[in-house]
Amino acid sequence: MVHDPPTVCVLAPNLCLSVTIESGTHRGHDDVHVHPGGQGFWIARLLRRLGESPVLISLLGGEIGGILSGLVPQWGLVLAPVQTEANSVALVFDRRSGSREELSRSQSPHPNRHELDDLYGSVLERASQASLCVVTGQEGGGYLPADLFRRLSADLHATNVPVVADLHGEEVDSLLRGGPVQVLKVSDEDLALDGRLPPVTTIGQRVKAARDLQARGASNVVISSSEGPTVAAYQEDVFVARTPKLQAVDHRGSGDSMTAGLALAYRRGLEPKESLRLACAAGAANVTRHGPATASAELIEQLAGQTEVETVERSESRGGSS
Repeated sequence: MVHDPPTVCVLAPNLCLSVTIESGTHRGHDDVHVHPGGQGFWIARLLRRLGESPVLISLLGGEIGGILSGLVPQWGLVLAPVQTEANSVALVFDRRSGSREELSRSQSPHPNRHELDDLYGSVLERASQASLCVVTGQEGGGYLPADLFRRLSADLHATNVPVVADLHGEEVDSLLRGGPVQVLKVSDEDLALDGRLPPVTTIGQRVKAARDLQARGASNVVISSSEGPTVAAYQEDVFVARTPKLQAVDHRGSGDSMTAGLALAYRRGLEPKESLRLACAAGAANVTRHGPATASAELIEQLAGQTEVETVERSESRGGSS
């Protein structure tokens, strides 16, 4: 298969094999779905659906890694695997009751320093070719040391590669210490886990959190919320974005769809309001489907036209926010 030159490099530490059991259409028989999963994969998949040519980079190894190597390209994605001796992660879910129950999760790989060096070098090489790098984080004690994010941010900045990031906690702290990040997307839930926001927040509190992240090195900050509007600080201006509230089939992957929208908006050079409309529409469209990041470009475009973006703080008046 011939692929277009990569336009976006996606670092995917959490690439995994997902096995989901659902009630079958025939009585007495279950449907079993096997596909790649994880934040980086979902972001790359939606970018591909929206016309970009992402390259996905992750450590892959063992039986599970072999399966993923065969599955990922079926979504039109270029996979640049870095081989590890450890087995890749597999997750098993049961959705027969209507809700998602995790039945099993294998251990994350623990690569040696040579494998980490290979991963790091691959990201720098592919990101330089693509001219944009999306950096995603890890779940529950991943294999990447936090300092790798600092070094990666510094070296991407040194090689003039812009960064769109979707991560929090120690990883975002390290990333911002390394160098400037062009766009940082984080949820209010993750900021609450980090102790940077209370569990229930006001718009003003989210604005302050966004300004704090800007002060630490993120040029533009987007804070998503499953329960309220999106708050974004783009340079000196602050915006609040609201999308039509759709009936949710599955919230999983909405934030990742937003990140894909933000990466696409950066690639297109969109203005802040248009960037937010695109990103928020991608997140809203995601909830209507069972598969994360599988919404159509047409639905996202329609929802973008119905997304309201309000300016609540301008550069010439930094004194107030609503």
